[in-house]
Amino acid sequence: MNASRSESKPHVAIVGGGLAGLAAAAAFVDAGVRVTLFEARRRCGGRAASFEDPFAGGLVDACQHVAMGCCTNFLDLCRRAGLADALRRDRTLFFIDPEGDRAACTPSRLLPAPLHLTPLVFGMRHFSWREKTALAAGMLRLARLRRSPGPEPTALAWLESINQPESVIRLFWQPVLESALGESIDLVSVSAARKVAVDGFLAHVEAADLWVPTAPLGELFGVRLARWLEDRGATIATGAAVSAVRRSPDGSVEGVVIGDAVHACDAAIIALPWRQAAKLLPDIVPAADDRLAGSPITAVHLWFDRDVVDLPHAVLVGRVSQWVFRGEATGDGGHCQVVISASRGLLGGDRERLLEAVVAEVRGVFPRARDAGLRDARIVTDPTAVLSVRPGVEAVRPPARTRVPNLFLAGDWTATGWPSTMEGAVRSGRLAAEAAAHQLGMPCPGLVPDLTKNPLVRLLVNR
Repeated sequence: MNASRSESKPHVAIVGGGLAGLAAAAAFVDAGVRVTLFEARRRCGGRAASFEDPFAGGLVDACQHVAMGCCTNFLDLCRRAGLADALRRDRTLFFIDPEGDRAACTPSRLLPAPLHLTPLVFGMRHFSWREKTALAAGMLRLARLRRSPGPEPTALAWLESINQPESVIRLFWQPVLESALGESIDLVSVSAARKVAVDGFLAHVEAADLWVPTAPLGELFGVRLARWLEDRGATIATGAAVSAVRRSPDGSVEGVVIGDAVHACDAAIIALPWRQAAKLLPDIVPAADDRLAGSPITAVHLWFDRDVVDLPHAVLVGRVSQWVFRGEATGDGGHCQVVISASRGLLGGDRERLLEAVVAEVRGVFPRARDAGLRDARIVTDPTAVLSVRPGVEAVRPPARTRVPNLFLAGDWTATGWPSTMEGAVRSGRLAAEAAAHQLGMPCPGLVPDLTKNPLVRLLVNR
């Protein structure tokens, strides 16, 4: 009887076990929908994943992932799935300037947004008072920016047009925006930069809080989240590469093809990176448009013979290295990870030079590293780690719904209103699940709200 009741439920096939696909599956678990998630790899997680490192003797994240307090849907998913215990909340941002001086910048809990940023902005010791004032003024102007007719400028062009000091651009806007958006400030759109300034800093006193995983991503998403889904009735098939989507003569989806088998479904969500989605659905996904392009991110893993990083994280401004994170997820005190966004053509592609430069910079800013021995190192580059949010990209990011009534798209490259982040991926999965459930006539929760903007912030950003 129970099996028959289960078979009578609408069946949704989700293709792709990254955060977007996992979030879509999670949205269905209490919606009376039968879900099968197909993942080609041995483990779910997509780009938010880990690899087995022989030196570390366990899982190591390919690249450090960090959420912010404004990432309401990602944090909600982690709380629902019982993963919040593996996220550390950091309210203080640490900056280390080119001379090695440190600034611990903490938003105020006592002042209302956006005034809560006053201690953060004016706590940057590497800026003069004139530069700090210019930074604050630039952030407010960016928050009030409205689209004007004509081509949209890049973030760098706009910052230069309002006479932001070169030092402020190089030592604040560049590392912050490139880390948040994963792309060079001379390429990203000013609207994407505005999204970071408003939602990531100005909107709420908790918006800029960092939420840092303290366990390997492969364990968090590939094991714990997958197990949570299976415990609630979802079926997860790993090592299952979908080669085609079977469609009926009227164009609707009948099932997905794996090998010689067709797995029937009532609706399908394709939660793959855009190039893979385009190969699977060449008539649906706008793969040929040059505005859908990727941006590379490089992670340099270093294992020293002792604990050398005495901060949980630090923004290294004016250097090749952008962010350094203490390697807590590996459980090895000597492990740290340096993350470099928009890393195309970095040092001419010379990996040996890159490693030498990064090690020298780490030794230069962390006294414990100067006499420490380097036991091992790994350089991991994802050439298309994120969608490059250039001017014009929003016009070609497709929505969750397609022209096929029971076929839906998910992925951080789709039209979520967010850049290519973990939050964007989770939002895309929830949007696709909500659209699929509506088509099937089933209830399904949608997005959770953004952090509430107080009247002062709404007045500032004209919302």
